[in-house]
Amino acid sequence: MGALGGWSGAGGWSGAGGWSAAGGWSGAGGWSGAAAQGGWSAAPADADPMVANALTQSRAALAGPFKGPVVPVVMPPLNDPARLAEWASGPRMEICELEALAGIAFRQQGNDTMQVGFVDVNKAGAQPLTLATLTRPTPAIVQQQLWLVSNYGELRSDRGSEVLTQMVPQVPFWASVIGLTAHRHKYTVELMGLLLSLASHIEMRLKHEFAVQRAVELSPQVQPMIPTPGHASWPSGHSTEAFAVSAVLQALLPNGAIYAEQLERQAARIAVNRTVAGLHYPVDTAVGRLLGAAIADFFVARCNGAPLQQRGFDGTQFQQAGGAPLDFDLRVSMTNNASGYYQYGPVAGAIPVSPLLQFMWAKAQAEW
Repeated sequence: MGALGGWSGAGGWSGAGGWSAAGGWSGAGGWSGAAAQGGWSAAPADADPMVANALTQSRAALAGPFKGPVVPVVMPPLNDPARLAEWASGPRMEICELEALAGIAFRQQGNDTMQVGFVDVNKAGAQPLTLATLTRPTPAIVQQQLWLVSNYGELRSDRGSEVLTQMVPQVPFWASVIGLTAHRHKYTVELMGLLLSLASHIEMRLKHEFAVQRAVELSPQVQPMIPTPGHASWPSGHSTEAFAVSAVLQALLPNGAIYAEQLERQAARIAVNRTVAGLHYPVDTAVGRLLGAAIADFFVARCNGAPLQQRGFDGTQFQQAGGAPLDFDLRVSMTNNASGYYQYGPVAGAIPVSPLLQFMWAKAQAEW
């Protein structure tokens, strides 16, 4: 997606047009840009020369001879999470983004399997904990899936507006379900930005590792309705991030279960629209659902200490019993191990709570 409105580009979750960027959510300029057009925390490039000159003249008229410091210097305790509330949104996000990514590890298993894990970098001798194990589909299954991509193309005229508006972050779609607003839910917006940054980094590494070809590379008849992103197909980033958002919002909101059905349907709709557009196979969506759930579990555990289960996806099993192509189905359980491709294992182990992320979680939860 890149500069064309993608997840990590100018219009992406972690770019200048993300959750806390322009568009009415938290001011213009994104995480580390201006917090408000023309405001005190705006970017230096926005400074008004006339205001600067007026302030210079005003100081010359008012200040008088310099008397030295009149307020004592106070050195606060190191690494106090509460100080996050004092910083602008951009620096706060950068601090917490690094915290969220710390300890994420990847390990190859054989020729077609990758594990995503976590290592506590603050604990000497800590062993990696497995968060998710993913096995990519076989070439034959990918070829089968291409037929489904072609069939989904019939829906393009019906879903065109959704496909186009969902190229950039789908904040309005989530807001319509839970009543999210920028002025009331500043920390919720930032927390979701952190989640999507984490998800984007993980999924991009996995896309690089698996390097599954896009549909447009396999047939000149696919002809996607929007530009094909400049990275591999499996797993789907839209699916991963949409299902991660759905799961974390359910955990964050009071009575989150009330919203579960609509949030899950919204995530599925966003993900499937990428197949309609000609960009992803249904198996991309299915693994994205699993990966999004695993990332959400990990993120919540880092924020509040919730238990974490091992999850897995076996792409070699993503076909019907008779070998026919299998479509994505939201109704298939990811936890009962009955599908053959979704895997749900034992507790992964204790995930240490991050005081910084815990602070952000508490502030976001208090907004509801």
